Amino acid sequence: MFRLKTLEEAIRLRTFIDREKPRKAVSIGAGFISLEMAEAFRGRGLRNAIIHNGTLPGGRLDPEISRKILEELKAHGVEFIPDATVKGLGVNGSDFVNEVVTDRQNVPADLVLVSIGVVPDTDLARQAGVTIGSSGGIAVNERQETSVPGIFAAGDCCEVLHRVGGHRVSVQLGDVANKQGWVAGENAAGGSAVFPGVIGSAQFKCFDLEIGQTGLGEKEAERMGFSVLSRAIEDSSRARIYPGARPILVKLIVDRVTHRILGAQVAGKDGAALRINILAVAVHQEMTVEELAQLDLAYAPPFSPAIDPVLVAARVAEKDLRNPSRKTPS
Repeated sequence: MFRLKTLEEAIRLRTFIDREKPRKAVSIGAGFISLEMAEAFRGRGLRNAIIHNGTLPGGRLDPEISRKILEELKAHGVEFIPDATVKGLGVNGSDFVNEVVTDRQNVPADLVLVSIGVVPDTDLARQAGVTIGSSGGIAVNERQETSVPGIFAAGDCCEVLHRVGGHRVSVQLGDVANKQGWVAGENAAGGSAVFPGVIGSAQFKCFDLEIGQTGLGEKEAERMGFSVLSRAIEDSSRARIYPGARPILVKLIVDRVTHRILGAQVAGKDGAALRINILAVAVHQEMTVEELAQLDLAYAPPFSPAIDPVLVAARVAEKDLRNPSRKTPS
């Protein structure tokens, strides 16, 4: 049984595959790590199954995006077992795991990857009398300073301000950890740097499918009290007359009252993930859909249609806001 957090754990997993020649890998959990490892396992010739306690893969992604991921997994021969609770592991006579026991079925396995999320490691902080925040991470201010003056925290162990929702979140991403580390290091040395928070931008790849997200998801925004309009459109990655064009799904989450873009998600191929950076800027700068729709994005047939899918999504959402009774496909 394996987890995959450090380089040493990755080496240990690879060594096991090289030495033991397993035929089937089973991943518990359907977040980024399991989805990325599905491609790695299949690339090494292993059959792969993913066991998930929810209906669709992809963590906090919205259903439109998660369904695209599920299609990609199935297209590459990955078995997805939804709505299953793991009860235990079966072991053979050599003390190797040979199956995962769930409340739905027993899944044969030669290798098991446990990828069920991350919990901030706060033991040292608690021992030092540092306050732990509502998200479970170490509470810090904008200077990355904890409740104990002179003690700073950065990275996976601490929580951070979400700029859209105004709440505190625990974010385990390398870019966020690096930026927090810069601020904590400068301030620990007597500086006055500030970390302004995050908007939840992330991207990953599942086989040939590129996925990106930023800001709040639809249900998340609704739980936080926003009056939400969401719209998903599918358009082409390039001018349709240009070879290699592939579909891209773009979803916008918008506040009906202010027309502010609260979040966005994308899924597709041929540069789909890069679109999320445009949308991340829009969310970060609190742009409205009207402002997004008027952006002067670069155009050339090898890279996008004349009207980029991001702008198409903004225009559709803009029309829906002007005419709430308008019927448009999701």
